[in-house]
Amino acid sequence: MKPVSKMMFCCMLALFSLYACSEMELQPIEKNTGAPGKVNVTNIENTPGGAIITYTLPDDPDLLYVMARYEEKSISREFKASFYTNRLIIDGLSKEEEYTVELTAVNRSGKASEVVVVKIIPQKPPVRGVFESLRGVPTFGGIEISYENPSKAFVAIGVLTTDAEGKFYEHDTYYSSQPGAKFSVRGFGEGEREFRLYVKDKWGNVSDTTSFTVTPIGETELDKNLFREMKLKGDAESTAWGGQMRFIWDGRAFGDNEGDWGLHTGNVATNAPMYVTFDLGVVATLSRFKLWPIMDDKHMYNDMSPRNYEIWGRTEPVSASDDGDFFPNWFKMGEIENIKPSGLPTGSLTDDDRAAARRGDELVLDYNVYTTRYIRIRCTKNWNGNTNMCFSEVSFWATSINPVN
Repeated sequence: MKPVSKMMFCCMLALFSLYACSEMELQPIEKNTGAPGKVNVTNIENTPGGAIITYTLPDDPDLLYVMARYEEKSISREFKASFYTNRLIIDGLSKEEEYTVELTAVNRSGKASEVVVVKIIPQKPPVRGVFESLRGVPTFGGIEISYENPSKAFVAIGVLTTDAEGKFYEHDTYYSSQPGAKFSVRGFGEGEREFRLYVKDKWGNVSDTTSFTVTPIGETELDKNLFREMKLKGDAESTAWGGQMRFIWDGRAFGDNEGDWGLHTGNVATNAPMYVTFDLGVVATLSRFKLWPIMDDKHMYNDMSPRNYEIWGRTEPVSASDDGDFFPNWFKMGEIENIKPSGLPTGSLTDDDRAAARRGDELVLDYNVYTTRYIRIRCTKNWNGNTNMCFSEVSFWATSINPVN
Protein backbone atom coordinates (compact mmCIF):
# COMPACT_ATOMS: atom_id res chain seq x y z
CA MET A 1 0.00 0.00 0.00
CA LYS A 2 1.32 3.44 -0.91
CA PRO A 3 2.07 5.92 1.89
CA VAL A 4 -0.75 8.22 0.74
CA SER A 5 -3.24 5.32 0.84
CA LYS A 6 -2.16 4.44 4.37
CA MET A 7 -2.83 8.02 5.44
CA MET A 8 -6.28 8.01 3.86
CA PHE A 9 -7.07 4.71 5.58
CA CYS A 10 -6.08 6.11 8.98
CA CYS A 11 -8.22 9.21 8.44
CA MET A 12 -11.24 7.11 7.47
CA LEU A 13 -10.74 4.91 10.54
CA ALA A 14 -10.61 7.96 12.80
CA LEU A 15 -13.78 9.43 11.25
CA PHE A 16 -15.58 6.12 11.69
CA SER A 17 -14.56 5.98 15.35
CA LEU A 18 -15.85 9.52 15.96
CA TYR A 19 -19.16 8.66 14.29
CA ALA A 20 -19.52 5.50 16.32
CA CYS A 21 -18.84 7.40 19.55
CA SER A 22 -21.42 10.05 18.63
CA GLU A 23 -24.05 7.36 18.37
CA MET A 24 -23.33 6.03 21.87
CA GLU A 25 -25.41 7.22 24.82
CA LEU A 26 -23.84 7.90 28.21
CA GLN A 27 -24.93 5.18 30.57
CA PRO A 28 -24.62 4.92 34.36
CA ILE A 29 -21.96 2.53 35.58
CA GLU A 30 -24.54 0.58 37.59
CA LYS A 31 -26.99 -1.49 35.54
CA ASN A 32 -29.66 -1.66 38.23
CA THR A 33 -32.87 -0.45 36.54
CA GLY A 34 -35.14 -0.47 39.61
CA ALA A 35 -35.86 2.59 41.75
CA PRO A 36 -34.93 2.39 45.44
CA GLY A 37 -37.53 2.23 48.17
CA LYS A 38 -38.64 5.45 49.82
CA VAL A 39 -37.21 6.83 53.05
CA ASN A 40 -39.15 6.51 56.29
CA VAL A 41 -39.10 9.79 58.24
CA THR A 42 -38.79 9.21 61.99
CA ASN A 43 -38.24 12.72 63.36
CA ILE A 44 -38.28 16.39 62.38
CA GLU A 45 -36.38 18.92 64.51
CA ASN A 46 -37.09 22.52 63.54
CA THR A 47 -34.01 24.74 63.87
CA PRO A 48 -33.26 28.45 63.31
CA GLY A 49 -33.83 28.95 59.59
CA GLY A 50 -34.23 25.26 58.83
CA ALA A 51 -34.73 21.74 60.13
CA ILE A 52 -33.00 18.42 60.77
CA ILE A 53 -34.89 15.50 59.24
CA THR A 54 -34.10 12.01 60.58
CA TYR A 55 -35.16 8.88 58.68
CA THR A 56 -34.47 5.22 58.05
CA LEU A 57 -32.91 4.36 54.71
CA PRO A 58 -34.44 1.96 52.21
CA ASP A 59 -32.82 -1.46 51.92
CA ASP A 60 -30.99 -0.90 48.64
CA PRO A 61 -27.30 -1.88 48.18
CA ASP A 62 -27.01 0.68 45.35
CA LEU A 63 -28.33 3.62 47.38
CA LEU A 64 -26.23 6.78 46.81
CA TYR A 65 -27.92 9.68 48.62
CA VAL A 66 -31.13 11.18 49.98
CA MET A 67 -32.28 14.49 48.56
CA ALA A 68 -34.60 17.13 50.01
CA ARG A 69 -36.18 19.77 47.81
CA TYR A 70 -38.32 22.81 48.52
CA GLU A 71 -39.40 25.98 46.73
CA GLU A 72 -39.52 29.53 48.07
CA LYS A 73 -40.56 32.45 45.87
CA SER A 74 -40.27 30.25 42.77
CA ILE A 75 -36.70 29.39 43.68
CA SER A 76 -35.97 25.70 44.15
CA ARG A 77 -33.25 24.51 46.52
CA GLU A 78 -31.90 21.02 47.04
CA PHE A 79 -30.04 19.42 49.95
CA LYS A 80 -28.30 16.06 49.84
CA ALA A 81 -27.07 13.58 52.44
CA SER A 82 -25.01 10.50 51.60
CA PHE A 83 -26.03 6.93 52.42
CA TYR A 84 -23.55 7.02 55.32
CA THR A 85 -25.96 9.05 57.46
CA ASN A 86 -29.63 8.90 58.39
CA ARG A 87 -30.28 12.61 58.76
CA LEU A 88 -30.42 15.57 56.45
CA ILE A 89 -29.93 19.23 57.38
CA ILE A 90 -31.94 22.01 55.76
CA ASP A 91 -30.84 25.60 56.38
CA GLY A 92 -30.96 29.09 54.92
CA LEU A 93 -34.74 29.54 55.06
CA SER A 94 -35.89 33.10 55.56
CA LYS A 95 -39.24 32.82 57.37
CA GLU A 96 -40.95 31.24 60.37
CA GLU A 97 -43.67 29.58 58.33
CA GLU A 98 -44.61 26.14 57.07
CA TYR A 99 -42.55 24.76 54.20
CA THR A 100 -43.31 21.68 52.12
CA VAL A 101 -40.23 19.50 51.64
CA GLU A 102 -40.01 16.58 49.20
CA LEU A 103 -37.66 13.72 50.10
CA THR A 104 -36.37 11.13 47.62
CA ALA A 105 -33.75 8.40 47.75
CA VAL A 106 -31.48 8.12 44.71
CA ASN A 107 -29.36 5.10 43.73
CA ARG A 108 -26.17 4.77 41.69
CA SER A 109 -28.18 4.26 38.52
CA GLY A 110 -29.74 7.71 38.98
CA LYS A 111 -33.13 6.27 39.77
CA ALA A 112 -35.23 8.19 42.30
CA SER A 113 -37.64 6.70 44.79
CA GLU A 114 -41.23 7.63 45.41
CA VAL A 115 -41.46 11.14 46.90
CA VAL A 116 -42.10 11.50 50.63
CA VAL A 117 -43.63 14.87 51.58
CA VAL A 118 -43.03 16.41 55.01
CA LYS A 119 -43.81 19.77 56.58
CA ILE A 120 -41.28 21.85 58.52
CA ILE A 121 -41.69 25.13 60.39
CA PRO A 122 -38.27 26.74 60.92
CA GLN A 123 -37.52 28.70 64.07
CA LYS A 124 -36.57 32.36 63.79
CA PRO A 125 -33.89 32.63 61.05
CA PRO A 126 -30.44 33.74 62.31
CA VAL A 127 -30.57 36.88 60.19
CA ARG A 128 -33.65 38.07 62.07
CA GLY A 129 -32.40 36.92 65.46
CA VAL A 130 -29.07 38.72 65.09
CA PHE A 131 -30.80 41.81 63.71
CA GLU A 132 -33.24 42.04 66.64
CA SER A 133 -30.35 41.74 69.12
CA LEU A 134 -28.26 44.59 67.65
CA ARG A 135 -27.33 47.35 70.09
CA GLY A 136 -25.21 50.45 69.56
CA VAL A 137 -23.59 52.75 72.12
CA PRO A 138 -21.03 55.57 71.87
CA THR A 139 -17.35 54.68 72.13
CA PHE A 140 -14.03 56.31 71.38
CA GLY A 141 -14.13 57.70 67.86
CA GLY A 142 -17.37 55.98 66.88
CA ILE A 143 -19.91 53.35 67.88
CA GLU A 144 -19.66 50.04 69.75
CA ILE A 145 -22.03 47.41 68.36
CA SER A 146 -23.07 44.25 70.18
CA TYR A 147 -25.14 41.31 68.98
CA GLU A 148 -26.25 37.79 69.90
CA ASN A 149 -26.06 34.81 67.55
CA PRO A 150 -26.78 31.65 69.58
CA SER A 151 -27.03 29.40 66.49
CA LYS A 152 -23.48 30.47 65.45
CA ALA A 153 -24.64 31.12 61.90
CA PHE A 154 -22.16 32.86 59.61
CA VAL A 155 -23.48 36.40 59.19
CA ALA A 156 -22.28 39.75 57.93
CA ILE A 157 -23.24 42.95 59.74
CA GLY A 158 -23.13 45.96 57.44
CA VAL A 159 -22.55 49.41 58.93
CA LEU A 160 -23.50 52.56 57.03
CA THR A 161 -22.92 56.19 57.95
CA THR A 162 -22.76 59.54 56.16
CA ASP A 163 -19.93 61.03 54.13
CA ALA A 164 -18.91 64.70 53.98
CA GLU A 165 -21.94 65.44 51.78
CA GLY A 166 -24.37 63.77 54.15
CA LYS A 167 -24.92 60.72 51.91
CA PHE A 168 -25.01 57.25 53.44
CA TYR A 169 -22.32 54.79 52.37
CA GLU A 170 -21.23 51.35 53.62
CA HIS A 171 -18.35 52.18 55.94
CA ASP A 172 -17.60 48.69 57.25
CA THR A 173 -18.77 45.07 57.25
CA TYR A 174 -18.21 42.75 60.20
CA TYR A 175 -18.19 38.99 59.56
CA SER A 176 -18.73 36.47 62.33
CA SER A 177 -20.00 33.03 63.28
CA GLN A 178 -19.58 33.62 67.00
CA PRO A 179 -22.47 33.17 69.48
CA GLY A 180 -22.26 36.86 70.29
CA ALA A 181 -19.68 39.61 70.43
CA LYS A 182 -18.94 43.31 70.41
CA PHE A 183 -17.09 45.28 67.77
CA SER A 184 -16.38 48.95 67.25
CA VAL A 185 -16.48 51.19 64.18
CA ARG A 186 -14.16 54.13 64.68
CA GLY A 187 -12.38 56.98 62.95
CA PHE A 188 -14.94 59.75 63.50
CA GLY A 189 -14.66 63.09 65.25
CA GLU A 190 -16.90 64.40 67.99
CA GLY A 191 -20.46 65.36 67.11
CA GLU A 192 -23.70 63.48 66.73
CA ARG A 193 -23.63 60.84 63.98
CA GLU A 194 -26.16 58.32 62.64
CA PHE A 195 -25.19 54.72 61.94
CA ARG A 196 -27.44 52.29 60.06
CA LEU A 197 -27.03 48.52 60.44
CA TYR A 198 -28.32 45.47 58.62
CA VAL A 199 -27.59 41.72 58.68
CA LYS A 200 -27.19 39.28 55.80
CA ASP A 201 -26.24 35.61 55.50
CA LYS A 202 -24.49 33.41 52.95
CA TRP A 203 -27.79 32.44 51.32
CA GLY A 204 -28.63 36.01 50.41
CA ASN A 205 -31.21 36.61 53.15
CA VAL A 206 -31.10 40.24 54.28
CA SER A 207 -32.71 41.85 57.33
CA ASP A 208 -34.35 45.25 57.63
CA THR A 209 -32.19 48.24 58.57
CA THR A 210 -31.98 49.70 62.07
CA SER A 211 -30.49 53.04 63.09
CA PHE A 212 -28.48 54.32 66.06
CA THR A 213 -27.57 57.96 66.58
CA VAL A 214 -24.61 58.45 68.92
CA THR A 215 -22.01 61.07 69.78
CA PRO A 216 -18.54 59.47 69.54
CA ILE A 217 -16.16 60.09 72.44
CA GLY A 218 -13.27 62.26 71.30
CA GLU A 219 -9.75 60.78 71.16
CA THR A 220 -6.52 61.29 69.22
CA GLU A 221 -4.05 58.69 67.99
CA LEU A 222 -0.56 59.23 69.36
CA ASP A 223 2.17 60.29 66.94
CA LYS A 224 4.36 57.22 66.45
CA ASN A 225 7.23 59.38 65.22
CA LEU A 226 7.76 60.29 68.89
CA PHE A 227 8.02 56.69 70.11
CA ARG A 228 11.47 55.60 71.26
CA GLU A 229 12.91 52.21 72.20
CA MET A 230 14.22 51.70 75.73
CA LYS A 231 16.22 48.86 77.22
CA LEU A 232 15.87 48.42 80.97
CA LYS A 233 17.20 45.71 83.23
CA GLY A 234 15.29 42.49 82.61
CA ASP A 235 13.92 43.55 79.21
CA ALA A 236 13.94 40.94 76.45
CA GLU A 237 15.90 41.38 73.25
CA SER A 238 13.59 42.18 70.34
CA THR A 239 15.86 41.49 67.37
CA ALA A 240 15.49 37.74 66.82
CA TRP A 241 14.88 36.63 63.23
CA GLY A 242 15.63 40.12 61.90
CA GLY A 243 13.09 41.90 64.11
CA GLN A 244 13.44 45.46 65.37
CA MET A 245 11.34 47.30 67.94
CA ARG A 246 11.11 50.35 65.70
CA PHE A 247 9.21 48.24 63.15
CA ILE A 248 6.19 47.98 65.51
CA TRP A 249 5.43 51.69 65.15
CA ASP A 250 6.13 52.20 61.44
CA GLY A 251 2.42 52.22 60.59
CA ARG A 252 2.45 48.90 58.75
CA ALA A 253 1.39 45.37 59.75
CA PHE A 254 3.30 42.85 57.62
CA GLY A 255 3.82 39.14 57.13
CA ASP A 256 7.32 37.85 57.88
CA ASN A 257 8.23 37.67 54.19
CA GLU A 258 7.31 41.30 53.50
CA GLY A 259 10.26 43.17 54.98
CA ASP A 260 10.13 45.16 58.24
CA TRP A 261 7.53 42.93 59.85
CA GLY A 262 7.93 43.69 63.61
CA LEU A 263 9.79 42.53 66.71
CA HIS A 264 10.69 39.03 67.96
CA THR A 265 12.10 38.04 71.36
CA GLY A 266 13.35 34.62 70.19
CA ASN A 267 12.19 31.06 70.60
CA VAL A 268 14.16 29.88 73.66
CA ALA A 269 11.47 28.61 76.02
CA THR A 270 11.31 30.12 79.50
CA ASN A 271 8.72 30.19 82.27
CA ALA A 272 9.45 33.82 83.09
CA PRO A 273 7.28 36.45 81.32
CA MET A 274 9.04 38.36 78.53
CA TYR A 275 8.63 42.13 78.28
CA VAL A 276 9.82 45.14 76.29
CA THR A 277 9.81 48.84 77.15
CA PHE A 278 9.39 52.01 75.08
CA ASP A 279 8.74 55.74 75.46
CA LEU A 280 5.61 57.30 73.94
CA GLY A 281 7.35 60.66 73.74
CA VAL A 282 4.39 62.41 75.40
CA VAL A 283 2.43 62.21 78.63
CA ALA A 284 -1.00 60.99 77.58
CA THR A 285 -4.27 60.00 79.19
CA LEU A 286 -4.77 56.81 77.20
CA SER A 287 -8.14 55.62 75.94
CA ARG A 288 -7.24 52.66 73.73
CA PHE A 289 -4.45 50.31 72.73
CA LYS A 290 -4.22 47.97 69.73
CA LEU A 291 -1.74 45.27 68.75
CA TRP A 292 -1.54 43.41 65.44
CA PRO A 293 0.15 40.02 64.94
CA ILE A 294 2.56 39.24 62.14
CA MET A 295 0.20 39.08 59.18
CA ASP A 296 0.52 35.57 57.81
CA ASP A 297 -0.99 32.14 58.47
CA LYS A 298 2.21 30.98 60.17
CA HIS A 299 1.81 33.52 62.98
CA MET A 300 -1.92 34.24 63.34
CA TYR A 301 -2.99 32.38 66.52
CA ASN A 302 0.25 30.41 66.28
CA ASP A 303 3.98 30.36 66.98
CA MET A 304 5.29 33.15 69.25
CA SER A 305 2.29 35.44 68.78
CA PRO A 306 1.10 36.68 72.22
CA ARG A 307 -1.92 34.84 73.54
CA ASN A 308 -2.07 36.30 77.07
CA TYR A 309 -0.28 39.57 77.69
CA GLU A 310 -0.40 42.75 79.79
CA ILE A 311 0.04 46.47 79.23
CA TRP A 312 1.90 48.42 81.93
CA GLY A 313 2.50 52.14 82.24
CA ARG A 314 4.66 54.63 84.11
CA THR A 315 4.67 58.43 84.20
CA GLU A 316 7.79 59.20 86.27
CA PRO A 317 11.06 59.66 84.37
CA VAL A 318 12.94 56.47 83.62
CA SER A 319 16.44 55.88 82.27
CA ALA A 320 18.59 53.01 81.12
CA SER A 321 20.07 52.79 84.63
CA ASP A 322 16.64 52.05 86.12
CA ASP A 323 16.50 48.75 88.04
CA GLY A 324 13.65 47.56 85.78
CA ASP A 325 11.45 46.37 88.64
CA PHE A 326 7.74 46.54 87.97
CA PHE A 327 6.84 47.52 91.53
CA PRO A 328 6.22 50.09 92.85
CA ASN A 329 6.82 52.43 89.89
CA TRP A 330 4.82 50.67 87.15
CA PHE A 331 1.05 50.10 87.05
CA LYS A 332 -0.86 47.50 85.06
CA MET A 333 -3.43 49.09 82.73
CA GLY A 334 -4.99 45.89 81.48
CA GLU A 335 -4.73 42.29 80.35
CA ILE A 336 -5.47 40.97 76.86
CA GLU A 337 -6.33 37.48 75.67
CA ASN A 338 -5.89 36.89 71.94
CA ILE A 339 -9.05 34.89 71.15
CA LYS A 340 -9.34 32.76 68.02
CA PRO A 341 -12.95 33.08 66.79
CA SER A 342 -13.24 29.59 65.30
CA GLY A 343 -11.71 27.78 68.26
CA LEU A 344 -10.04 25.37 65.81
CA PRO A 345 -6.73 23.70 66.70
CA THR A 346 -3.51 25.62 66.16
CA GLY A 347 -2.55 25.68 62.48
CA SER A 348 -6.15 25.65 61.18
CA LEU A 349 -7.62 29.03 60.21
CA THR A 350 -10.98 30.20 58.91
CA ASP A 351 -11.71 33.45 57.08
CA ASP A 352 -13.32 34.63 60.32
CA ASP A 353 -10.03 34.01 62.14
CA ARG A 354 -8.03 35.93 59.55
CA ALA A 355 -10.46 38.86 59.59
CA ALA A 356 -10.21 39.08 63.40
CA ALA A 357 -6.40 38.97 63.23
CA ARG A 358 -6.39 41.80 60.69
CA ARG A 359 -8.54 43.89 63.04
CA GLY A 360 -6.00 43.31 65.81
CA ASP A 361 -6.40 42.99 69.58
CA GLU A 362 -7.96 46.02 71.23
CA LEU A 363 -7.94 47.13 74.85
CA VAL A 364 -10.30 49.95 75.80
CA LEU A 365 -8.91 51.73 78.86
CA ASP A 366 -10.51 53.72 81.63
CA TYR A 367 -9.57 57.09 80.21
CA ASN A 368 -10.05 58.87 83.55
CA VAL A 369 -7.30 56.80 85.16
CA TYR A 370 -4.32 55.93 82.99
CA THR A 371 -2.04 58.88 82.31
CA THR A 372 1.38 57.60 81.30
CA ARG A 373 4.49 58.18 79.24
CA TYR A 374 6.32 54.85 79.31
CA ILE A 375 4.89 51.51 78.18
CA ARG A 376 5.73 47.91 78.88
CA ILE A 377 4.21 44.98 76.99
CA ARG A 378 4.54 41.80 79.07
CA CYS A 379 3.79 38.37 77.58
CA THR A 380 2.73 35.65 80.01
CA LYS A 381 1.85 33.03 77.37
CA ASN A 382 2.16 32.74 73.62
CA TRP A 383 0.41 30.32 71.23
CA ASN A 384 3.29 27.85 71.58
CA GLY A 385 2.88 27.75 75.35
CA ASN A 386 5.99 29.70 76.40
CA THR A 387 6.46 33.43 76.99
CA ASN A 388 8.33 34.72 73.93
CA MET A 389 6.48 37.13 71.68
CA CYS A 390 6.48 38.44 68.15
CA PHE A 391 4.07 40.98 66.67
CA SER A 392 3.90 43.49 63.87
CA GLU A 393 2.39 46.80 65.03
CA VAL A 394 0.99 48.76 67.99
CA SER A 395 -1.10 51.94 68.25
CA PHE A 396 -2.29 54.12 71.15
CA TRP A 397 -5.07 56.70 71.44
CA ALA A 398 -5.60 59.31 74.14
CA THR A 399 -8.18 61.81 75.35
CA SER A 400 -5.49 64.31 76.30
CA ILE A 401 -1.86 64.67 75.23
CA ASN A 402 0.86 66.79 76.87
CA PRO A 403 4.27 67.29 75.25
CA VAL A 404 7.47 66.65 77.21
CA ASN A 405 10.72 68.63 77.21
